[in-house]
Amino acid sequence: MSVESFSKGIVEIISSSDDSERVENEILQVFKSLSDSSEALDVFRNFGIPVEKKIEAVQNLLSTRVLPLTVDLVTLTISQGYADNLNDIELSVANYIANKRGASVAKVVSAIELDDKTQEALQKAIKNKVGTDVELSIDVDPSVIGGISISIGERTFDSLLSSKFSEIKTVLEGR
Repeated sequence: MSVESFSKGIVEIISSSDDSERVENEILQVFKSLSDSSEALDVFRNFGIPVEKKIEAVQNLLSTRVLPLTVDLVTLTISQGYADNLNDIELSVANYIANKRGASVAKVVSAIELDDKTQEALQKAIKNKVGTDVELSIDVDPSVIGGISISIGERTFDSLLSSKFSEIKTVLEGR
């Protein structure tokens, strides 16, 4: 089964829940946290650790923090061998959730946290540019130095300073 099909199944299960909005938020936060953790990914990719132990560790970590359905969906993801694709699954699940709401996901990379007012202005500007409602998925990455990058589907708007410096370096090295 592909990541897309698996992700769509997760969203269908979430949609059938009475707490669907909370589970949506929780599952996206858990997938993002786990995929951002090199230690967690190392454990998930380690074939020497039985799947049952990985699931037990996740259950112990999450059982008092999130709803049981969220725990079940994370353990399902691990048991089906998708743990090393958490970033792709998180993005795919976020897209399916947004699509159910008639929106698109805008993946935003910024060097700093964006306050609520800035996020609202950004959502409005993106909606004006692409013509559809958007839900923001924000990654804070201090290594980008400054600026912002926005990706929606296949389209990317990149004004990161790190990208500009890279372009300058390429031009200078080419001379």
